[in-house]
Amino acid sequence: MIAMRKPIHVMIVEDERIVALHLRQQLARLGYDRTSVHSAGINALKAIETDAPDIILMDIRIDGDLDGIETAAGIPEHLMIPIIYLSAYSEDTTLERARQTRPYGFLLKPFSERELHATIQMALERREVELALRESQERLSLAMHAARMSCWEVDVSTRKMHSTGLAQFLPDENQSAETITESWEDFLHRVASDDRDMVRKAFEYAVLHGEFYDVVFRGQQSEGTQSWFRARGKSYINDRKGTQRIIGVMQDITDQRLTNDKLRQAMTVFETTQDGILILDPDLNITSANRSYCQITGADPMNVVGNPPYMIVPEAFPPAFYQELFHTLRTRRQWHREIETRDMSGNPISIMMQIIAVEDDDGVLTHFVAMISDRTAIRQAEQELHYLAQYDGLTGLPNRLLATDRLNRAIERCERTGSVVACLFLDLDDFKNINDTLGHAAGDQVLLIVATRIKALTDRTDTIARLGGDEFLIIRENMHSEAAAGNLASHIIHELQKPFYILGHELTLSASIGIALYPENAHSPQDLIRLADTAMYAAKDQGRRTYAFYKSEMTESATHYMTRSLELRRGLEKGELTLYYQPQVDAETGEMSGAETLIRWKHPQNGILGPAEIIPIAEQSGLIVEIGQWVLEESCAQARRWQDEGFDPIRIAVNVSVRQMRTPGFAKTVQTVLANTGLDPKWLEIEVTESMIQDEDIMIDTLHELRAVGVSVAIDDFGTGYSCLRSIKSLPIERIKIDRAFIKGIPQNTDDAALAEAMIAMARTLGLKVTAEGVETTAQRDFLHRQGCNELQGFLFSKPVPAEQLFKSIYPNTKIS
Repeated sequence: MIAMRKPIHVMIVEDERIVALHLRQQLARLGYDRTSVHSAGINALKAIETDAPDIILMDIRIDGDLDGIETAAGIPEHLMIPIIYLSAYSEDTTLERARQTRPYGFLLKPFSERELHATIQMALERREVELALRESQERLSLAMHAARMSCWEVDVSTRKMHSTGLAQFLPDENQSAETITESWEDFLHRVASDDRDMVRKAFEYAVLHGEFYDVVFRGQQSEGTQSWFRARGKSYINDRKGTQRIIGVMQDITDQRLTNDKLRQAMTVFETTQDGILILDPDLNITSANRSYCQITGADPMNVVGNPPYMIVPEAFPPAFYQELFHTLRTRRQWHREIETRDMSGNPISIMMQIIAVEDDDGVLTHFVAMISDRTAIRQAEQELHYLAQYDGLTGLPNRLLATDRLNRAIERCERTGSVVACLFLDLDDFKNINDTLGHAAGDQVLLIVATRIKALTDRTDTIARLGGDEFLIIRENMHSEAAAGNLASHIIHELQKPFYILGHELTLSASIGIALYPENAHSPQDLIRLADTAMYAAKDQGRRTYAFYKSEMTESATHYMTRSLELRRGLEKGELTLYYQPQVDAETGEMSGAETLIRWKHPQNGILGPAEIIPIAEQSGLIVEIGQWVLEESCAQARRWQDEGFDPIRIAVNVSVRQMRTPGFAKTVQTVLANTGLDPKWLEIEVTESMIQDEDIMIDTLHELRAVGVSVAIDDFGTGYSCLRSIKSLPIERIKIDRAFIKGIPQNTDDAALAEAMIAMARTLGLKVTAEGVETTAQRDFLHRQGCNELQGFLFSKPVPAEQLFKSIYPNTKIS
C-alpha cells in the first residue's frame, strides 16, 4: 500500500468575504483541498493554537485590533509556518514592517493563479528545507551537548566570537543564550587568570601560522568548583572575501581530568604507601606489586610477577589453610589474617594480609587486591610494652604490678603449706639529695647499685621489685621466723651502707625497711604491701637506718595522719588557721624590735593546735606550700595594719619551708606580697634552717634573690645542723637564731654556756646579729646580754599571742593616741 500524502492546510486571513471566497476557489482549482478562513487576526491566532496550518495567506490590512503584520508577529516562531502577504499596497513603510516578520512571499493584488501556486510551492519547499536544517542542527546540538562540546568561530579582523553551547561551560551572569556573540577579550575574561595568557598565545599562533592548535585551560572558578576545558581549532582564510576565521570546538574535560587526577593519586598511593599492595589474578598470581611489598618482604621486583605471594604458597601452610582461604574468598569476597613468617633474607617478620575480590559490572571476578601491612615493629613494641608493664625500665626488676601478682602466688602456695611470707618495703633515706646535688643520671646509677646489692643478699626464689622512685619490695616465702625477716632487713641495710663512688664522689646509703608478714598481719597482697609501707614510715620515725615490723598501732597512727590531713585541708579552706606572734626584744633596751609568726589551728573539736600538729602533716600532704603562702601574706598584711594603727614599725619574722624555697620564682612571690600589702621589705625577715641551705645551689641563689628584694634572712635553730662556717660566711644572711636547746641549760650547764658564748662570738666576728630563743629566766637573759646577744625571745617576755594582744603583752600599759 502506498502511503497517502497528508493534504496541505492553507489558512486564509482576509476580512473581505468575497475576496476570501474567490481565493478559496482558486486554491481548490490548484489542488489545495484543505483551507480555512479567518477575518480577524485574533481569531487566526487562536485557530493556530489548536490546528496549525502548513501555510498562511495573510492580508496586511484586516479588521480588528491586529493587522496582518502584527498577526504574523504573534505566531510562535518554533512552528515555522510560512507567511505569504497579500496586499494591494506596496509602500516602503509597509514593506519594511512586513520584512521584520521574515515572510516567505509577497503578492500584490491582483495576482494570477499561476503566481499564487508558484509562490505557495516555493514557500513550502523552503519550509521543508528549513525544517530539515533545524532537525539537523538539533541533532548536532544534542550530540555536542552529550559530548559536552561547543562550537565556536572567531573573526580575526573584528575579534568577534560566535559560539554555540559555550554558555553552559563558561557561564557568565550576562550570557544565558545557547548562541553567544561576544568579543574575544570577553571570552578570555571567563578563562582562569592563570591560563589566560596561554589561551591567548595559542590563538595568536593559529592566526600567524594558520596552524591547528590544541590547548587545555581552566574556567574562572565559581562557588568553589573548578572546570577544565580543551579547545581545538584551525585558521581558515576566505580568498574571495579576504577574511580570516578561527573555527573550532571546545570540550568540557572536567570529569576526565578528575578521573586522571584520581588515577594519578591512586598510583601515587600505590607507589608511596608504606603498606605492600598486590594486584592478583583470579588464581592469586601477582600481576603487579608496589615498592613497599618488596621492601617489607625483601622480594626481588623482577621476579614477583606471575607468581603467588611467597608467604601463602602451599609449602608455607597446611592444606586446611588454603581451604579456608579460598572458601572465604568465594563466599565473603575478602579474607584477612595475621601471619608470622620470614622475609626473603630469613629474618622473622609479622604481617597483616588482606585479600579483597574485585568484580566487573556483571559481578564476574576480574582480579584480587592484596594489602600487606608490616606489623613487625608493632609486635616488637607490644612485647616491649608488655615487658614495661611488668618490669622496671631502669633496673630490670619486677614492678609493682608483677610484684603484686607474685606475692599473691606466694600467698597461695603458703596457704597450702602453712608457711610464712615476709614482705619487706625498703625506702632509701634522703635519696632526693643525691638527685638534687649530683643529678638524676647519678641517681639512676645509685638505684642500679641498690638493686645489685639487694639481689646479692637474696635467694633465687625471692622476688625483688622496684615500686617506683627509691622504693623497693623484697618478697621471701617460707620464712622460718620473725627474727629471720629482721636479719634479712638488717643485712640489706648494712650492705647498702658500704661506700661507693659516683662521678668522683664517695657516697654511702641508708635505708628504712618496713616488714609485714603473712598470715600474721594480712591475707591479701595489697594489704601486705600497704602494711609494710606503713611499717617503713615507722622505721623512719625511729631515726632511719633501721627496720620495723608492722604493729596494729601503726595503722592507727596512719589513720590519724590521713584524718588530720583531710581536716587540715578543710580547715585551710574554712579559715580555721590563724597566726600568733611572739615578741623579740632588744637585749640592750628591752624594747620590742620584732615578732616571730607562729601558726595555730582552731580545730573544731580539739581546740587550739600548735605547729607540731600542723607542719608535719602539711609537709607530708603537700599543703605546706599553700599554707606557707597564706602565712606570708597574712604576716605582711598584719605588720602593715599595726603600722596603720599607729604602732612603731617592727620586723616580722616568717619561717619558710624547703618546698617553698624550691618553688620557682619564690623571691618574686615575696616581692609581689610586699607590693600587695604595702609593707616595706626592710620590715620582713625570712627564716630558714641550716639543713635547707647546705650545699644547695638553688637555695643559695634564692637567698641572694631575697636580699636583692630588700628583705633580711636569718638562720633559724642555729647549732642543730652541721653548718660549714665558710659557707655561712659567704651566705647573704643577717642573723642567726640560737636554738632553745642551747639556752635551756645556761648559765648552770657549762657546756651549753660555752656553746652559746662561742656562737655569739662567731656571729659577732662575721658581722651577724644574734637572736636567742627560749629565754625563760632572768639569769638566762643576763648571761646572754653579757655575751653580747642582740635579741631575746621567750616566755620571760611573752608567750605567742594573737595579733591584737602583741603590743599589750610586751607593753601592758601602752596606750595609742
